[in-house]
Amino acid sequence: MQKSKLMWLPIGVAAGLGIMAINNFIMKKDVVLEVIEPAHSVYITQIQEQSIAPAVKGYGNVVAKNKWQGITEVSGKVIYKNERLQRGTFINAGVELLRIDPTSYQLNLITAQANLDNTHSEVEKLDIEEQRLTRSYQVESKTLALEEKEYQRNIKLNKKGTISASSLEQQERVVYNTQLQLNDLKAQVNQLPARKKALQAQMAQAQSQVDQAQLDLENTIITMPFNGRIIDVSAELQQFVSAGSSLMLAHDVSKLEVEAKMPTSQLSRLMHSLKQDKNVLDNLNAVPDIAIANLTARITLRNSSSETHWQGKVTRILGEIDARLGTAGLVVEADFDFLEFIKRNDPNDSPIISGMFVEVTVNGQAQPQLTVPLAALHNNRLYLVDADNRLQLQTVEVLFIRDQIAAIKADGLQAGQQVVLSDLIPVANGLKLAPTVWTEDKQ
Repeated sequence: MQKSKLMWLPIGVAAGLGIMAINNFIMKKDVVLEVIEPAHSVYITQIQEQSIAPAVKGYGNVVAKNKWQGITEVSGKVIYKNERLQRGTFINAGVELLRIDPTSYQLNLITAQANLDNTHSEVEKLDIEEQRLTRSYQVESKTLALEEKEYQRNIKLNKKGTISASSLEQQERVVYNTQLQLNDLKAQVNQLPARKKALQAQMAQAQSQVDQAQLDLENTIITMPFNGRIIDVSAELQQFVSAGSSLMLAHDVSKLEVEAKMPTSQLSRLMHSLKQDKNVLDNLNAVPDIAIANLTARITLRNSSSETHWQGKVTRILGEIDARLGTAGLVVEADFDFLEFIKRNDPNDSPIISGMFVEVTVNGQAQPQLTVPLAALHNNRLYLVDADNRLQLQTVEVLFIRDQIAAIKADGLQAGQQVVLSDLIPVANGLKLAPTVWTEDKQ
């Protein structure tokens, strides 16, 4: 064992002398060792300019656009109730739902019609009287003219002594009486327009009573105003109902709305994109209306196993902002053909009905923007690659994000510049990079 250890001693001494000799050689020749800077391997892509539209996303409940509250306009006993008038049933427009006892309203109509006929009779009598008085006035006017002529002749004869004074006085009385009769007829004729107006007012009132009685009679029958679904029913057969009572509630299933709550910041981006569209600005009226922009929307229902989509259009923005959540309501309208849905018989399809909680995505107007993949954003900064393959940090403003693409803006930023997709640790300007262009097959 001692001999083995002693054998290694000369070898160690020789190795130490060799190292010392090499070190002395380097010192004498002034040899400089170059430090090699490591390069960080990263994936890169380019900033692109493309036409892209902001998309805002919100959530809300589906509600029926058209709702009908079946409120009775007359009182009475319910004598007929449609057997299909039940909660949840679909009923076509025009189908009779309820009927109230019409007996008293039929009697009111008969009475009102009789009053109207009587007024018509009075008008006809007045027309006949007008003709009689007019004719009598014309006759008396001619008679008065003749009597006055005769009176003037008698005056001349009396002066000649041909007739007595009593005869002249008698003719004078005839003229006077004829004048009185003519004045009386004139007064009656002058009263005719006022009497006509009074009868016309009576006739209008009688006609109004007939119309109201007819309307009341028609209102005893309650029909479905549109193709829809019955939501609630509170009327029963043989039940007495008062005017103004709510008997049922129905929803139009062909037109629905979603009041989607969306962040005000996203809505601001949406409105800004509309301001860039000249056609929208040209069509603005005195009162702004977002409906003229013809913005489309996608309504999405998600469940555990599938998604269902419907198309809609933006009709208006609600006027109030939820200060607590920082959201505003955007109303989207959608048409839905329930009959066509049933005919399709698609097990993967779903109807859109009131009460659903859905997601709404609204697309703004597309505008040219600088874009990068979302992975290129690092806390609102881009990792740019310069001509020497070194890192340059650039802070950017993110305008909006859509489909994993970020629309950005910054001074001096241009399409075609290279950006880093990979994460770097540490991060510093001037860091040496070994870039590799990212392609889809590297996913």
